[in-house]
Amino acid sequence: MLLTRVLFVDDDIELLDIAKLLLQQSDLDIEVIVATSVKEALERLEKEQFDIVIADYLMPDASGIDLLEAIRSSDDAIGFIMWTGHSREEVAIKALNLGADYYILKGANYRDQFNTIRDVMKKIISKKNTNSKTIQNIISQKKASEFIHRLSHDITGIIHNIIGYATLIEEEQDMSYIQGISRLVTKLSDRMKSAVETVDTGVLTL
Repeated sequence: MLLTRVLFVDDDIELLDIAKLLLQQSDLDIEVIVATSVKEALERLEKEQFDIVIADYLMPDASGIDLLEAIRSSDDAIGFIMWTGHSREEVAIKALNLGADYYILKGANYRDQFNTIRDVMKKIISKKNTNSKTIQNIISQKKASEFIHRLSHDITGIIHNIIGYATLIEEEQDMSYIQGISRLVTKLSDRMKSAVETVDTGVLTL
């Protein structure tokens, strides 16, 4: 299992210590890095790779919404969880509209809260893995398309050569032989056209 890097952003230092302890007790293979401000978080994001960001809404220098906007302006792949004590509906709607994966309200029982966060993180990780496989399939499909087009080009050239030779020997051979060559050439040409159409329409699976 690949290591999942998590950036936890909150101005409450004691909460960050609890977060590192509880998150790393999970069955997830994760590394938790903390930041106490949006500025520090953005500096880390500029220098390091993270899979998930968990951020409070209200911090001294900026809001979690500001952080989310900055992240989404350059990267749609990072999972984002807004975990906050602010229950205003407009904040939740704005966060989700800007691309937050989940919006979780803070509660009194941190252990229960982090169980919820861990469950959400599992969903994000699963989604990222699925998207990664989809991208790989698209790449494989593209490579298959390029291959079949090259193959079609090569075989078409051979077909034209066969037709040329068949024309040259037409007067010296039995016509049924020439007609047989013609049928095979037509069949081969039709088969290649069918293969190209199959790949281009996405029917081919690898």
